[in-house]
Amino acid sequence: MMHRPSTRGLLAAGIAASIGVTLLAAPASAAPATPAQRAPASGTAGREAVQATATATRTGQRVEVVSARTELTQVFAKPGGGFVSETAAVPQRIRQSDGSWSDVDLSLRRDATGLRPTVSPTDLVFSSGGRGPAATLTSGKSAMTLGWPGGLPAPTVSNDAATYPEVLPGVDLVLTATHTGFTHVLVVKTPQAAANPALREIRFDLGGDVRVRREADGSLRALAGETEVARGAAAEMWDSTGSGASARSAATSSPSGPAAAARTAPVATAVDASGDLVLRPSPDLLDPATATFPVFIDPAWSATRSRWAYATNNNSTNSDTSAALVGKSNESGVIYRSYFEFPIAALAGTIIRSASVQMVATHSWSCADTPTYLYQSAGIASTPRTAWAPTLTTLRASASSHVRASGCIDSPQSGVNVRFTGSVAAGLSSATAAHQSSITYGLCACSDSAGTGESTLDRWKKYDPTTARLLVDYDSAPTQPTSLQVGGAACVAGGRVIRATPPTLSAVFPDADTGQALQTSYELLEIPASGTYDSSTPRMTPPAGSTVVAGARSTTAAVTGTASGKSYAFRTRSDDSYVTSPWSAWCEFTVDDLPPTVSVDAVATPAPPGQLYTYKLRSPDPDVVSFRYGWSSPPTEEAEAGTSLGWTGKTVSVTLATPAYGTNTLYVAAVDSAGNVGYGSLVVQVAP
Repeated sequence: MMHRPSTRGLLAAGIAASIGVTLLAAPASAAPATPAQRAPASGTAGREAVQATATATRTGQRVEVVSARTELTQVFAKPGGGFVSETAAVPQRIRQSDGSWSDVDLSLRRDATGLRPTVSPTDLVFSSGGRGPAATLTSGKSAMTLGWPGGLPAPTVSNDAATYPEVLPGVDLVLTATHTGFTHVLVVKTPQAAANPALREIRFDLGGDVRVRREADGSLRALAGETEVARGAAAEMWDSTGSGASARSAATSSPSGPAAAARTAPVATAVDASGDLVLRPSPDLLDPATATFPVFIDPAWSATRSRWAYATNNNSTNSDTSAALVGKSNESGVIYRSYFEFPIAALAGTIIRSASVQMVATHSWSCADTPTYLYQSAGIASTPRTAWAPTLTTLRASASSHVRASGCIDSPQSGVNVRFTGSVAAGLSSATAAHQSSITYGLCACSDSAGTGESTLDRWKKYDPTTARLLVDYDSAPTQPTSLQVGGAACVAGGRVIRATPPTLSAVFPDADTGQALQTSYELLEIPASGTYDSSTPRMTPPAGSTVVAGARSTTAAVTGTASGKSYAFRTRSDDSYVTSPWSAWCEFTVDDLPPTVSVDAVATPAPPGQLYTYKLRSPDPDVVSFRYGWSSPPTEEAEAGTSLGWTGKTVSVTLATPAYGTNTLYVAAVDSAGNVGYGSLVVQVAP
């Protein structure tokens, strides 16, 4: 069995007491993890998506939409249109206080407060030595501290671990930063140290503004008021039986977890009257006559909403969560399944082109390819261990692989990337259509949900959970075009736009994938005399479509083949090369290049110059929208056309003074909705 390599160089023989602590809420300086996101549709984010798509198209390489980045997810614009999201099960990056992102880096660095992970999802600090808390974990305004009675010596630091030597004779304390918090391990290095009575009842000082409560099942909860800050699973201890037994097992018990063949036992826990944590290890695994040293004690803490978990067929605990185990252990005989949950709420309404789950296999029992099966499953009930077992609902994919361990004849290999494809996309499409917020996949050595083949030793594998990814190539279907126009005039339901010349046609083409290129197309027909039309009505040759950026307006060249006095209808749609939008509503228009007729009547005998006189302007054409008038040609004064009782056309009354005695000419014009202008005039005689 292969575990995460130890960087601490701590162990000869002895006992270790450990607690893994996971922060349940991100610190104020870290942005909370959010679901996988589609490319933003508006504002700065929308503009960035447009730019990313343009760059991807120009370079032929995918380009990240940085504004869509989260702790778990990255979104990339593709050269061919659409987007790819990559969502992890373990936080990969953290937003800094200045808005920038940094990859998670758990290596410890010193600052004025102590030792901190360089970039961590949690607000965590370890002691630099002396009195005071050994570890302080802060969530929002709440902090949990854990201390070692009597204070600590100065530590040595290796990567993510700080080792405080000889906190008891022959005993080191190791604090290790994790993606979700920290662990603390007492390493008793000699059997003589194991005889120390202080190790029969191990006490840790708990402080801060939390209280730790022991639940009936032995688990622990750290609470700030009624808000849970951290949770610890029921404690367990293990020895080093089987450590390094074979190259193909590659197993060694360490502070991070047991070897596959290690003996395990439960650890009694209590919270005393002062609120401190008490661990009472099993005497059998402290007895040199029955245990193989070192021995480790671990009430592992985990986040309430961890996104992956394991299950064992005998409900035993595996305190090493650095690996996701699948199949039957070659040493313990325990059967493992591992489960991964990915957020998918942001994919609702999208078209899933393809999808896969991938992760790195770090160890296999077999030196030849053997299968692992990926199932869509019921959700994870608890973490880091979930009960045996969430239902394996649908087999989605299988993948065969092996990792060339030093016990195999081919070259050693640190890991191999394994991708599960199969029907992952189909299941994901159904889940997003049902508006599920997350989807869970289970890795099993079984070829069916009944467990067939699960006990086959050759299928035993380990995967690195930090590399688990849900990869989705997706597209938002273009939606129905809107804001149709004819010659720049908006279409009106139930009405017709009138234009004097063959017009251009245009519309806005929406798509949630901002920046994506869409191809437009049109249908055009002449409206029959009956005024009704359907799919059997003959179509005319429409104007050519064009490429338009999602959400923008596209305008055609002027239509051809139309005739004055006839009416037409058009509709349009768009295609993103994968999905075609619905047709728009029909828009009707009439081509009318005939000028309207116009006349003007004097209401009474014209008045002398300087006195106002009323004239009535008329047109029998109902589409006249305004009249123009004046004593010079062409007239420039304008009045809105109206209606008059008993007159079927349009009319307006205007009042003006005759400019001079003798003969005067009043020039008038009528303007229709197509912009056609008809002219007329009236000679006005004013006697001296």
